[in-house]
Amino acid sequence: MTTIDHGRGLHTTAFAPTLTATGESPSCPQCHTDEFLIFEEFIPARQANHSTELLPASASYSCSECGLFTAHAVPDGWRPPHWFWYS
Repeated sequence: MTTIDHGRGLHTTAFAPTLTATGESPSCPQCHTDEFLIFEEFIPARQANHSTELLPASASYSCSECGLFTAHAVPDGWRPPHWFWYS
């Protein structure tokens, strides 16, 4: 799901969201729960161009409780709730 609100619902934080290789399951670092997460984007693990290297899966999400936005690598096999490929 992608939502564009042009910054009207954006809460500012002291840090900018970055894509890191943490490999942690998504959870709001401010609310300390995954209960209020809205997944903006999920990219499954994929092979790098012209390489045999596998790039990790990643997710970006926001918390509907506090408004914090975060993106990072997720563990192998993790998928957003009710996620599936359309074919």
